[in-house]
Amino acid sequence: MNIGLLNKEQLQQAVELSDRIFLKQPEQPSMGVSFPLIFRPGINHSYGVSDGDKLVSFMGFVPFTMNVRGASLRVYSIGSVCTDPAYRGQRLAGTLLDLCMKHAEAAAAPLIFISGARSLYTRAGARHFGRAIKYRLGDAVADALEARSAQDIHVRPMVPEDLLAVHDLLTAREAAYALTPTELGRLLEASAYANVLRLEQQLLVAEKNGRVTAFAAIGVPGERMTASRPATLVEWAGEAEAASRLLAACMRGFQLPELVAALAWQDDSLGALLQAAGAEAETVPNDGTVYLADGRELLRQLRPLLPPGALIAEGQHGPYRYRAGGKTIELDDEGLLSLLFDPASPYRLSAEHPPAFSPIPLPYLSGLNYI
Repeated sequence: MNIGLLNKEQLQQAVELSDRIFLKQPEQPSMGVSFPLIFRPGINHSYGVSDGDKLVSFMGFVPFTMNVRGASLRVYSIGSVCTDPAYRGQRLAGTLLDLCMKHAEAAAAPLIFISGARSLYTRAGARHFGRAIKYRLGDAVADALEARSAQDIHVRPMVPEDLLAVHDLLTAREAAYALTPTELGRLLEASAYANVLRLEQQLLVAEKNGRVTAFAAIGVPGERMTASRPATLVEWAGEAEAASRLLAACMRGFQLPELVAALAWQDDSLGALLQAAGAEAETVPNDGTVYLADGRELLRQLRPLLPPGALIAEGQHGPYRYRAGGKTIELDDEGLLSLLFDPASPYRLSAEHPPAFSPIPLPYLSGLNYI
């Protein structure tokens, strides 16, 4: 068998294999349509296993840059992992995962985000990370949001002329993927996460005084596919009050009995409005899992956000020395990820060891950049 990076012809085979494994209904768009960042030709980072001329196992691997409060993180995302049923049980996916981990290390990308929590990933060291709040909005919540928001906020469908304004809103967030407007347009059209849930993606903006102040991509049940989830917020950006009005208007306009909105912990301004309106709230980890490829490199890239000497890595995978409140704590990879990205980490809540720095936000992973 041949194992390695895919060429252009093999990418088309990867689309066909992924469609065969993942599409549950014939009406679902091809994976090649939903995930252009994986399957469109270019400088490819994805790996596969071929038996002769036949691709039998595939792992999508996509590079990103995340901008986080002035720091720039190099990361990869893994998705569309699939193996032909006739070739399962041979540890092919595990071999591809090993290659992706080495690839990320060579690219000085310290984090690999994975859209799943299978034992394949957790055995290799991938872990749940961060924190999010999942809100459930019903009719009464929509009523309350409409009543509480300013009446001069106008909600309408997004049009192409809004793209640059929406791009500005998305990239201004505390934690955001670095995207050009052209790349953003491709992702908006692709509707990756909505397609996975078999929902129809709707793009809405809120205007105030003729200026776009909020944006939302929302997957709603449609007639083309049988939805696997209730209506779901895919992405949002902008002013919290305008965004809350967007959610309420979407529920009214599409006659939705329920809307699920998962927000990263740092989106507390919108979260507070939803909770005040009566939305049910559940604390969950950020979606998927993360593998720490190189803790020393991660701390180097996060240096603008960390006090000098607060965190020291003795090796690529630790141990890490965390100094706070006059004390030093030794951490492993899991402890480092908890301390950095979870505002409710036990290393932050201990009165004996007050935190030396604020928790670091990350985007919620099941958004427009879902892989």
